Amino acid sequence: MSNFTKEQKLTFLALAEAYDKKIYDIASQGDSCCIEITSKGEAESLAFFSSKICALVFKDYPDITGKDEDINADAEMVVHMISDILSESEFDT
Repeated sequence: MSNFTKEQKLTFLALAEAYDKKIYDIASQGDSCCIEITSKGEAESLAFFSSKICALVFKDYPDITGKDEDINADAEMVVHMISDILSESEFDT
């Protein structure tokens, strides 16, 4: 289980809801400050999401130094969150 701030989890959920319903369902598990994966399949899904989320956000919000800077930074934060989740889990990816 990985603990984050409530705001970090809400950001994660918002991006997951916009880009991958399966990831949204995984991230919705747990309380308002944690994300816990329960299977190797969930770990693999998170690893795949991590590898694509920045590209997806950049495609939709390309102005990374202007008006889209915040959402691109959020996508980068989600990648780091996933790294933490996977490193703290018992499932190798």
